Amino acid sequence: MSIYDASFDTHFGFCCHIDEDASRQLARLPEVLSVRPEAGYSSEIKNYGIGNQTGVSLFDHGTVKHWMVRIDKPGVGIVTKAQMVDHCVQLLSKVLWNEMDAQMCIYHVSWQSKFGFCCDLDEKCAEELAGVPGVLAVVPDNNFESVNKDYEGDYSTQDSRESSESPPVKTKKLFITGLSFYTSEKTLRAAFEGFGELVEVKIIMDKISKRSKGYAFIEYTTEEAASVALKEMNGKIINGWMIVVDVAKTKPFRHNRSQTSSSEF
Repeated sequence: MSIYDASFDTHFGFCCHIDEDASRQLARLPEVLSVRPEAGYSSEIKNYGIGNQTGVSLFDHGTVKHWMVRIDKPGVGIVTKAQMVDHCVQLLSKVLWNEMDAQMCIYHVSWQSKFGFCCDLDEKCAEELAGVPGVLAVVPDNNFESVNKDYEGDYSTQDSRESSESPPVKTKKLFITGLSFYTSEKTLRAAFEGFGELVEVKIIMDKISKRSKGYAFIEYTTEEAASVALKEMNGKIINGWMIVVDVAKTKPFRHNRSQTSSSEF
Protein backbone atom coordinates (compact mmCIF):
# COMPACT_ATOMS: atom_id res chain seq x y z
CA MET A 1 0.00 0.00 0.00
CA SER A 2 1.23 3.51 -0.79
CA ILE A 3 -0.79 5.34 1.95
CA TYR A 4 0.94 5.22 5.34
CA ASP A 5 -0.87 7.95 7.33
CA ALA A 6 -4.24 9.75 7.34
CA SER A 7 -5.74 12.70 9.22
CA PHE A 8 -9.46 13.21 9.87
CA ASP A 9 -9.73 15.38 13.02
CA THR A 10 -8.98 19.09 12.48
CA HIS A 11 -7.03 18.77 9.23
CA PHE A 12 -7.86 16.34 6.48
CA GLY A 13 -5.27 14.60 4.37
CA PHE A 14 -2.99 11.60 3.98
CA CYS A 15 0.64 10.64 3.36
CA CYS A 16 1.65 8.24 0.62
CA HIS A 17 4.55 6.85 -1.41
CA ILE A 18 4.28 8.01 -5.04
CA ASP A 19 6.65 9.30 -7.69
CA GLU A 20 6.80 12.91 -8.91
CA ASP A 21 4.62 12.31 -11.97
CA ALA A 22 1.88 10.77 -9.85
CA SER A 23 2.14 13.62 -7.33
CA ARG A 24 1.59 16.19 -10.10
CA GLN A 25 -1.47 14.29 -11.34
CA LEU A 26 -2.77 14.02 -7.77
CA ALA A 27 -2.42 17.80 -7.29
CA ARG A 28 -4.81 18.38 -10.20
CA LEU A 29 -7.71 16.48 -8.66
CA PRO A 30 -10.63 18.79 -7.73
CA GLU A 31 -10.64 18.10 -3.96
CA VAL A 32 -6.86 18.13 -3.47
CA LEU A 33 -5.57 21.43 -2.03
CA SER A 34 -1.84 20.74 -2.12
CA VAL A 35 0.74 17.98 -2.58
CA ARG A 36 4.19 18.50 -1.11
CA PRO A 37 7.18 16.39 0.03
CA GLU A 38 6.85 15.19 3.61
CA ALA A 39 9.83 16.41 5.62
CA GLY A 40 8.93 14.61 8.87
CA TYR A 41 8.58 11.11 7.47
CA SER A 42 9.90 9.36 10.59
CA SER A 43 7.73 11.40 12.96
CA GLU A 44 4.34 10.16 14.10
CA ILE A 45 3.02 13.75 14.26
CA LYS A 46 2.21 15.01 10.78
CA ASN A 47 1.63 18.64 9.79
CA TYR A 48 -1.33 18.72 7.42
CA GLY A 49 -1.76 22.50 7.72
CA ILE A 50 -1.05 24.73 4.76
CA GLY A 51 1.35 26.94 6.71
CA ASN A 52 4.94 26.20 7.68
CA GLN A 53 5.61 24.11 4.59
CA THR A 54 9.16 22.95 4.23
CA GLY A 55 10.98 21.61 1.24
CA VAL A 56 13.50 22.44 -1.41
CA SER A 57 13.25 26.04 -2.57
CA LEU A 58 14.12 27.33 -6.03
CA PHE A 59 15.27 30.66 -4.56
CA ASP A 60 17.79 31.93 -2.02
CA HIS A 61 16.80 31.43 1.60
CA GLY A 62 14.88 34.37 3.01
CA THR A 63 13.89 35.87 -0.36
CA VAL A 64 10.78 33.78 -0.99
CA LYS A 65 7.40 35.32 -0.30
CA HIS A 66 3.84 34.08 -0.72
CA TRP A 67 2.02 35.81 -3.57
CA MET A 68 -1.58 35.93 -4.73
CA VAL A 69 -1.91 36.26 -8.49
CA ARG A 70 -5.16 37.48 -10.02
CA ILE A 71 -5.50 36.60 -13.70
CA ASP A 72 -7.92 37.39 -16.48
CA LYS A 73 -10.68 34.90 -17.21
CA PRO A 74 -9.16 32.14 -19.37
CA GLY A 75 -10.48 31.52 -22.85
CA VAL A 76 -12.53 28.62 -24.09
CA GLY A 77 -11.66 25.15 -22.85
CA ILE A 78 -10.83 25.93 -19.19
CA VAL A 79 -13.60 24.22 -17.22
CA THR A 80 -11.86 21.92 -14.71
CA LYS A 81 -9.28 22.37 -11.98
CA ALA A 82 -6.73 20.32 -13.93
CA GLN A 83 -7.07 22.61 -16.94
CA MET A 84 -6.77 25.67 -14.72
CA VAL A 85 -3.63 24.29 -13.08
CA ASP A 86 -2.10 23.78 -16.53
CA HIS A 87 -3.06 27.35 -17.45
CA CYS A 88 -1.46 28.77 -14.29
CA VAL A 89 1.67 26.67 -14.81
CA GLN A 90 2.02 28.09 -18.31
CA LEU A 91 1.78 31.64 -16.97
CA LEU A 92 4.29 31.03 -14.19
CA SER A 93 6.73 29.15 -16.42
CA LYS A 94 7.16 32.34 -18.46
CA VAL A 95 9.25 33.73 -15.58
CA LEU A 96 10.67 30.46 -14.20
CA TRP A 97 11.30 28.89 -17.64
CA ASN A 98 10.42 25.45 -16.34
CA GLU A 99 6.95 23.95 -16.02
CA MET A 100 7.99 21.47 -13.30
CA ASP A 101 9.41 24.27 -11.12
CA ALA A 102 6.31 26.37 -11.78
CA GLN A 103 4.01 23.60 -10.64
CA MET A 104 5.99 23.06 -7.44
CA CYS A 105 5.66 26.78 -6.56
CA ILE A 106 1.85 26.89 -6.87
CA TYR A 107 -0.04 26.07 -3.67
CA HIS A 108 -3.57 27.30 -4.37
CA VAL A 109 -5.77 27.69 -7.47
CA SER A 110 -9.14 29.37 -8.01
CA TRP A 111 -11.03 28.51 -11.22
CA GLN A 112 -14.78 28.85 -10.67
CA SER A 113 -16.03 32.41 -10.04
CA LYS A 114 -12.68 34.12 -9.41
CA PHE A 115 -9.58 33.26 -11.40
CA GLY A 116 -6.08 33.17 -9.97
CA PHE A 117 -3.48 31.22 -8.06
CA CYS A 118 -1.08 31.53 -5.14
CA CYS A 119 2.60 30.73 -5.41
CA ASP A 120 6.00 31.04 -3.74
CA LEU A 121 8.34 33.44 -5.56
CA ASP A 122 11.05 35.94 -4.85
CA GLU A 123 10.29 39.61 -5.46
CA LYS A 124 12.16 39.79 -8.77
CA CYS A 125 10.13 36.94 -10.28
CA ALA A 126 6.93 38.43 -8.85
CA GLU A 127 7.65 41.71 -10.62
CA GLU A 128 8.29 39.87 -13.89
CA LEU A 129 5.10 37.84 -13.46
CA ALA A 130 3.07 41.05 -13.10
CA GLY A 131 4.08 41.95 -16.66
CA VAL A 132 3.01 38.66 -18.26
CA PRO A 133 -0.05 39.00 -20.56
CA GLY A 134 -3.15 37.71 -18.80
CA VAL A 135 -1.90 38.58 -15.30
CA LEU A 136 -3.97 41.37 -13.72
CA ALA A 137 -2.28 41.75 -10.33
CA VAL A 138 0.40 40.18 -8.14
CA VAL A 139 0.05 41.02 -4.42
CA PRO A 140 1.35 39.47 -1.18
CA ASP A 141 -0.75 36.61 0.14
CA ASN A 142 -1.40 38.01 3.62
CA ASN A 143 -3.79 35.15 4.41
CA PHE A 144 -1.34 32.39 3.61
CA GLU A 145 -2.50 29.80 6.12
CA SER A 146 -6.17 30.05 5.13
CA VAL A 147 -7.68 27.98 2.33
CA ASN A 148 -10.17 30.81 1.65
CA LYS A 149 -8.44 33.27 -0.64
CA ASP A 150 -9.82 36.67 -1.67
CA TYR A 151 -8.83 36.98 -5.33
CA GLU A 152 -10.93 40.12 -5.77
CA GLY A 153 -9.41 42.30 -3.05
CA ASP A 154 -9.27 46.07 -2.80
CA TYR A 155 -6.73 46.30 -5.63
CA SER A 156 -9.49 45.59 -8.15
CA THR A 157 -10.51 49.26 -8.03
CA GLN A 158 -7.06 50.27 -9.17
CA ASP A 159 -7.23 47.89 -12.13
CA SER A 160 -10.64 49.17 -13.16
CA ARG A 161 -9.44 52.77 -12.91
CA GLU A 162 -6.39 52.07 -15.04
CA SER A 163 -8.44 50.19 -17.63
CA SER A 164 -11.02 52.99 -17.79
CA GLU A 165 -8.29 55.56 -18.39
CA SER A 166 -6.76 53.65 -21.31
CA PRO A 167 -8.09 55.06 -24.58
CA PRO A 168 -9.94 52.74 -26.99
CA VAL A 169 -8.07 51.55 -30.05
CA LYS A 170 -8.69 53.38 -33.31
CA THR A 171 -8.93 50.37 -35.55
CA LYS A 172 -11.34 47.66 -36.61
CA LYS A 173 -8.67 45.11 -37.43
CA LEU A 174 -6.68 42.99 -34.94
CA PHE A 175 -3.61 40.81 -35.28
CA ILE A 176 -3.50 37.52 -33.33
CA THR A 177 -0.30 35.53 -32.72
CA GLY A 178 0.53 32.43 -30.69
CA LEU A 179 -2.21 30.32 -32.27
CA SER A 180 -2.09 26.55 -32.14
CA PHE A 181 -1.50 24.99 -35.55
CA TYR A 182 -4.77 23.11 -35.03
CA THR A 183 -6.91 26.19 -34.37
CA SER A 184 -9.39 26.67 -37.21
CA GLU A 185 -11.05 29.86 -38.42
CA LYS A 186 -14.33 28.49 -37.05
CA THR A 187 -12.83 28.14 -33.55
CA LEU A 188 -11.27 31.59 -33.76
CA ARG A 189 -14.54 33.15 -34.89
CA ALA A 190 -16.39 31.50 -32.00
CA ALA A 191 -13.89 32.97 -29.54
CA PHE A 192 -14.13 36.53 -30.89
CA GLU A 193 -17.67 36.95 -32.19
CA GLY A 194 -19.08 37.63 -28.73
CA PHE A 195 -17.59 41.14 -28.77
CA GLY A 196 -19.27 42.33 -31.95
CA GLU A 197 -20.07 41.60 -35.58
CA LEU A 198 -17.11 40.24 -37.51
CA VAL A 199 -16.31 41.18 -41.08
CA GLU A 200 -13.49 38.69 -41.60
CA VAL A 201 -11.51 35.98 -39.78
CA LYS A 202 -8.41 34.87 -41.67
CA ILE A 203 -5.72 32.48 -40.47
CA ILE A 204 -2.51 32.84 -42.48
CA MET A 205 -1.49 29.52 -44.03
CA ASP A 206 1.87 28.32 -45.27
CA LYS A 207 1.72 27.95 -49.06
CA ILE A 208 3.89 24.85 -49.15
CA SER A 209 2.81 22.82 -46.09
CA LYS A 210 -0.78 24.14 -46.14
CA ARG A 211 -0.57 24.47 -42.36
CA SER A 212 -1.30 27.46 -40.19
CA LYS A 213 1.60 29.82 -39.52
CA GLY A 214 0.25 30.48 -36.05
CA TYR A 215 -1.16 33.96 -36.62
CA ALA A 216 -4.33 35.50 -38.00
CA PHE A 217 -6.20 38.71 -38.72
CA ILE A 218 -9.75 39.49 -37.61
CA GLU A 219 -11.81 42.53 -38.50
CA TYR A 220 -14.90 43.96 -36.79
CA THR A 221 -17.55 46.29 -38.13
CA THR A 222 -16.83 48.84 -35.37
CA GLU A 223 -13.79 50.18 -33.53
CA GLU A 224 -15.60 49.71 -30.20
CA ALA A 225 -15.91 45.95 -30.72
CA ALA A 226 -12.24 45.66 -31.69
CA SER A 227 -11.22 47.65 -28.59
CA VAL A 228 -13.14 45.36 -26.25
CA ALA A 229 -11.84 42.21 -27.96
CA LEU A 230 -8.27 43.49 -27.68
CA LYS A 231 -8.67 44.07 -23.95
CA GLU A 232 -10.54 40.85 -23.14
CA MET A 233 -8.79 38.31 -25.37
CA ASN A 234 -5.12 39.23 -25.00
CA GLY A 235 -3.44 36.44 -23.05
CA LYS A 236 -6.37 34.04 -23.33
CA ILE A 237 -5.94 30.31 -23.98
CA ILE A 238 -7.31 28.79 -27.20
CA ASN A 239 -6.70 25.09 -27.88
CA GLY A 240 -4.09 25.00 -25.12
CA TRP A 241 -2.04 27.93 -26.45
CA MET A 242 -1.86 31.45 -25.03
CA ILE A 243 -2.64 33.99 -27.73
CA VAL A 244 -1.43 37.57 -28.03
CA VAL A 245 -3.83 40.13 -29.50
CA ASP A 246 -2.55 43.41 -30.92
CA VAL A 247 -3.64 46.15 -33.28
CA ALA A 248 -3.07 45.17 -36.89
CA LYS A 249 -0.48 47.44 -38.47
CA THR A 250 -1.38 49.00 -41.78
CA LYS A 251 1.04 48.50 -44.66
CA PRO A 252 3.02 51.66 -45.44
CA PHE A 253 2.49 53.22 -48.84
CA ARG A 254 5.29 52.23 -51.19
CA HIS A 255 6.42 55.10 -53.37
CA ASN A 256 7.18 53.95 -56.92
CA ARG A 257 10.10 56.07 -58.03
CA SER A 258 10.02 54.81 -61.63
CA GLN A 259 6.43 56.00 -62.06
CA THR A 260 7.26 59.37 -60.51
CA SER A 261 10.27 59.83 -62.75
CA SER A 262 8.30 59.00 -65.91
CA SER A 263 5.54 61.41 -64.94
CA GLU A 264 8.00 64.27 -64.46
CA PHE A 265 9.41 64.01 -67.93
